[in-house]
Amino acid sequence: MAPMTASHRIALVDDHRLFAEGFKVMLSQAGRAYVVTEFDDPVAFLETFSSGARFDLVIVDLVMRGMNGLALLSALRGLRATTRVLILSGITSEPPIADIKRLGASGFVHKSDNMDILLEAIEQIVSGRSYFPDLTTDSDPESAPEDDWTAFEEVPKLGPRQLEVLHLMGQGATNKAIAESLDISENTVKSHMRAIFDAMGVRTRTACVRKGQLLGFL
Repeated sequence: MAPMTASHRIALVDDHRLFAEGFKVMLSQAGRAYVVTEFDDPVAFLETFSSGARFDLVIVDLVMRGMNGLALLSALRGLRATTRVLILSGITSEPPIADIKRLGASGFVHKSDNMDILLEAIEQIVSGRSYFPDLTTDSDPESAPEDDWTAFEEVPKLGPRQLEVLHLMGQGATNKAIAESLDISENTVKSHMRAIFDAMGVRTRTACVRKGQLLGFL
């Protein structure tokens, strides 16, 4: 198979530093002149992508802090992105292949696989093909244990009142203003905000609003 050239740009979205370093070593040893941009924060990647940055391939870890791979795929689809995506995972249960395909990914590789397999998947996907190993092609996401599957929800589930609070946060409203607008106490506002932060996997208002925008809540 013909090697890729330096013109192929790859974004690696993975919050596991050791894997990212091993990935770069693998590319170097393979003799490929890839241009790789690393992101240990999926929200930071989406911001970069939304600002106009483009890649020939985006490699995404299925399980990350703040936003999992399915949520990132969903966000990319919302941006009408045509960039090809390869999903990686180290989970021990059956991966949600059906959802990975439904959301537009071009391939899946398990992190326990040999690096040669990952390299082959990269080359096939950039060449316009898909890469889904036979062992996972027919897997059923509903057969995965519930405690594993709950980590792969596409987007956070927020209640009606939480959505109202989030929308007001997106408008720059203070806690006091939100409380007055919704006729609730500031303590109740803070309680809703904590629940929203937990659901979003963020720690600050700024990050919450930013992620809400990227996921289509705002």
